[in-house]
Amino acid sequence: MPRRIAAVVACGALIAACGSSSSPTTTSTAAVKGYSQAIAFSKCMRSHGVPNFPDPSTSGGGIHIAIGGGSGVNPQAPAFQAAQKSCRSLLPNGGQPSAQASAQAKARLLRTSECMRAHGITDFPDPQTGSPPSSPAGYSAILGVNGAFLAVPNSINTQSPAFKQAAAVCNFGGPGGANPPKAL
Repeated sequence: MPRRIAAVVACGALIAACGSSSSPTTTSTAAVKGYSQAIAFSKCMRSHGVPNFPDPSTSGGGIHIAIGGGSGVNPQAPAFQAAQKSCRSLLPNGGQPSAQASAQAKARLLRTSECMRAHGITDFPDPQTGSPPSSPAGYSAILGVNGAFLAVPNSINTQSPAFKQAAAVCNFGGPGGANPPKAL
């Protein structure tokens, strides 16, 4: 089974705008600024030694940078870690989500976990906050959004028809997932 890692950056400014009662102009301005910052971050990562670092996407109502298996990008590599440290300042709030954004992301991922279990993936884990696992070994997928992480163990076959069907219903995303993760 191929190992996958999803490093997802959902900019806090965009999420705050999506969940607020701001005018459409404010939301649009926040989205454009967040996307511009994510583009700058991707360019910086490439210029600092991670040549295959992808550009962000805006699918699913948020801004996401997903790194999948076979992409040539290893988040554990020293070059990646150094580039991330150099480029982090380009993201809103230095890449650190607000407490509200982190709590909202964890709540959303918890709903996804509950949905996956309700749809037959009984051992699907609950999300955690803080840092993702330091190594992808033992995981078939790691999905992170605003400081909340879902680390799916290898014991769950993410390629099975049952998993794919549950993922489609529950909007579980990541590389190979049915849908990209949605911002709250």
